[in-house]
Amino acid sequence: MSGVARRQTAIRIFLTGWIVYCAHFASNVVREVYLAVALGEHSSVRVDEYLGLHPDLFEIPGRGAFINSNPGASMLGAIPYVMARPALGLIFHLRPELVAEKPPSTYDDPRPNRTTFMNESRARGLDIKLGLAAAVMQVGLMAPASAGAMVLMYWLLCVRLGRESQAKWLALLYGFGTPVFFRTAFLNQNLLLAHFILAAFALLICPSTLESTKRDRRDFAAGVFLGFGLLCDYSAAPLIMAFGVWILATRWASGGRAASLRTCVIAGAGVLGPVALLLAYQWAALGVPWFPAQRSLPPTPHSAEGWNGMTLPTLELLWDNMASGTYGLLTFCPMLIAAIGAPFLRARAGGPTGSELALIFGGTAALWLFSSANQFSHLQFNTGVRYMVPAVPLLFLAMVPVFLQAPRILAWVLVLPTVAISWSVSMAREDVATSLSRVFLLGPELPWLTTLRRMASGYAPFLAEGASPLVIFAMLGAVVWLIWRGGDPRVPLVAADTRPTS
Repeated sequence: MSGVARRQTAIRIFLTGWIVYCAHFASNVVREVYLAVALGEHSSVRVDEYLGLHPDLFEIPGRGAFINSNPGASMLGAIPYVMARPALGLIFHLRPELVAEKPPSTYDDPRPNRTTFMNESRARGLDIKLGLAAAVMQVGLMAPASAGAMVLMYWLLCVRLGRESQAKWLALLYGFGTPVFFRTAFLNQNLLLAHFILAAFALLICPSTLESTKRDRRDFAAGVFLGFGLLCDYSAAPLIMAFGVWILATRWASGGRAASLRTCVIAGAGVLGPVALLLAYQWAALGVPWFPAQRSLPPTPHSAEGWNGMTLPTLELLWDNMASGTYGLLTFCPMLIAAIGAPFLRARAGGPTGSELALIFGGTAALWLFSSANQFSHLQFNTGVRYMVPAVPLLFLAMVPVFLQAPRILAWVLVLPTVAISWSVSMAREDVATSLSRVFLLGPELPWLTTLRRMASGYAPFLAEGASPLVIFAMLGAVVWLIWRGGDPRVPLVAADTRPTS
């Protein structure tokens, strides 16, 4: 396929991903949103005015209020928020009642904390502002970042497989058949870490025949991506260690000790910038640069265990992080179990090499052990799969050769249930069983429309009886169809396979 046609396909994948992700926006105002708004409005790391709206906002006497999280996702989320502030300011100027104090209302949900949050934010006149901020960050950061990750997966698979059609469908499967879809719905540091891991992996596996200067630039960029992963979440630490060991071993094997040490120094230099920013943030917010926010968090049942919530890995969490019905990685994405077959394939044409599989499974194992030692993992019952999401791009790449070589019936047995689960949880935002039953018994949903119905008494009484998303889905389908069929008719969507048949 020509470079022009391949670029057209990449653009179509990006637009499809961005539009579908935006349509499935979930109005969760997560802790990272508060810091992003504070950064965008005041260039401040303090979130004092939002204290009491979220359990992960805490106060340090004499210093102020802060979020119990690394700042990377908030820093990135602040960028689209700053860009949108003039428009939001105009809206609030024309409609000042939107940011005025409002009387209590009800949220039609069995979880009382959601009603509590809604009414507390209404009482402060922050409800509309925070909801729009969350939407801006999803549309302006999370949706394009995940769509970009689909494009990166497409380019990587094009290079590896040599077949554009396979690469295209696999990239779409990556975007809509994995937890990438589920977690793109709102600002989320774990998914951003997954994107950074994919980018670093793609840079590091570039052919070793590249010029040394280009190789150095790519190694440095890979280090920057890994460092930004740590800026987003400390679960990047075991992955950085796995990447570091892999770089040292593979470059030593191919170029000797000097080449190995050179690569480690260059990649390490890339990591240092974001890490320095993380330490500077912790110093400004917590008063000491060397410890995570959990150390300053008032004691909770989980933070009191071990060292600020970190213990040895427990059998319970080892099982739950993989197979729990509420947040297990393989429960939310069962097709990834096929990745374990990759080392046993006799021929992995286009798939990861043996050394790359060592990184994939070593990094996944390191993350799994780390997440199973983190007692805060128990809180995932309320969020769905989260802590293991950074391993998704690695496991997907290991799954690809197994998927391509498996009997077609087995491939469909893997893919169809996974896509059904992925779309259902992305619509219903509940555990796998509840999401499947709601979608298949009651029909498709859109998260933001469901939220509007549940809080109809305070905002849109005409939605109290519900609103069907079918018209929106029809419009969405038409737009996606135009994206794929509205390009240059001279360039076929899928290049013909001109290889001779046997």
